[in-house]
Order: sequence, then C-alpha cells, then structure tokens
Amino acid sequence: MAFPGAQHRPLQSRDIINLCKSTPHFAGNEYGNRLVRISEDLVVKFGLGVRRQEAENQIYARRFVDNTKLYIPEVLLFFEAQFSECKMGFLVMEYVNGINLESINVQDRPDIAKRTVEAIQHLATIPIPQQGPGPVGGASPYGYLWSDDGAGRTFNCVEDMDKWMNTRLKAVNQPPISLAHHPLRMCHMDLVRRNILLLPNSSLCFVDWAFAGFFPSLFETYNFRELFYEDKDWFQQLINLWPKVDDCDEQILRSLGIIASVNMRYSFINCHTELATI
Repeated sequence: MAFPGAQHRPLQSRDIINLCKSTPHFAGNEYGNRLVRISEDLVVKFGLGVRRQEAENQIYARRFVDNTKLYIPEVLLFFEAQFSECKMGFLVMEYVNGINLESINVQDRPDIAKRTVEAIQHLATIPIPQQGPGPVGGASPYGYLWSDDGAGRTFNCVEDMDKWMNTRLKAVNQPPISLAHHPLRMCHMDLVRRNILLLPNSSLCFVDWAFAGFFPSLFETYNFRELFYEDKDWFQQLINLWPKVDDCDEQILRSLGIIASVNMRYSFINCHTELATI
C-alpha cells in the first residue's frame, strides 16, 4: 500500500500502529473507537469495535454507488493487532474533507435531509451478493437492533433471521413475525448526523459502516424512530421524508422494539433463554 503524502513509501502495519499511538484522535475517545489523521490523505479508525465487516461493507458499497449521489471513503487496508494489551481492528481509509452535519443547523437546511433520503434510496439499489441478511461477507450483524455483542451468528437466509427474532419474542410471550415479503436492501443503519459529511460540491458522504449490511429497509425505519429522541431536529425530517408504513409493518416495527429490549435483558445460548442480565 502506498502512503500518500510521504513519497509513496510502503506503509506497514507497525508504522500505522506507531502513528496511532503518537497522533491525537480527532473523533471518538480513548475508551472506544478512535479516529486519527495520519497524513494529509489518510485516516485510521481503530478500536475494539472496529471489525473486518465494516471494511467489507464500505468497500462493497463504494464499488457500486454513483459517487455523485453518495460518496463513500476508499478503504486502503484493514488489519488486527495488539494495542494497549488488547486486540484491536485498524481501518485505514481516505480522508474526506467535508463539514460534519453535527455542526450544521439542519432546521435551516431542509435540503440536506432530502438529499440524505435520496442517498439512502440510491444505496438500496446496489446489487445484493449471494448471502443472507447481515453485513457484506455474511458476518454477525451489530447495531441498535442487536445485542451489545451483536446477533452472535450469521444468517443464511431471511427465514434464519426470522427464527432468531421469534425466539426472542417467544421469550416474552409475544407473537412471531415474518420478514419473508421484505426484500433485502443495502442499509447504512447508523445515520446519526456525526456519520454524514457535507462535501464542498454539496453532495453527501456517509462514514462509519460498522452497522451496515443487507436488511429489510424497515430496519432503517426502526433506527430512525429509535434514535429520534437523541436528535429530534434531524430524525423528524428524515421520518417525514421517509415512505410511510402500513398497519402490518407498524406491528413489525413494534416487535423490533421488543426484540431490541429483550436483547438488552437476556442472554441466549442455543436458542434458549439463559439468564436475565438486568
């Protein structure tokens, strides 16, 4: 891999680790994932929660999107290594110069929410590889719907995911759901403002692909509602622009909320409830 801005000398993993140790982070914190800018052109995201699937999601999405509709930073390298006595993931990628939406009054810029929804809808059109629901490559999903440790398994098909979810609904005496009629689409799954950049040409860039993957688009709706109270100004605009759901999907959305709550309270082993954690 060439190292932009350094006369294209090869950059080894040990060089990256040393730069991460010596360079102050510009995002994240020392107790979680961190981002450091190691050159004019490169940033590194590293931490316990940085996984290969994030790199795979980002690479795949970048390959197929129209970058005039949605820009995605180029991934140069992913590796795992010991850092501060822990095994961490290191994701080396292109630095993108843009304005983070957290610094913008989105109420004064309704065009940004409209463009964001258009970018999400464009992302949903990219081809689906031969795999079941979840991140590119078929790894365990992570994110707001799943437990802190992720789903704990891969899904070969939507029916597998249905069974996983219905096990959790059954644990609290709730009726099962079926997502068989909801096609899988590429979803980002974490479109908080800090994960969106406004570029100089007024297009948008999505960053942080850790929770992304192929899911029913209803999952994106669930996330908008789940995150609403963290940023009402932003998510109210997205919800207003997002396609409305029918009564059947409203019931599924309620069930997804129950599943997320169960995932926070119980541990499951071999599809059986093991213990309450809170």
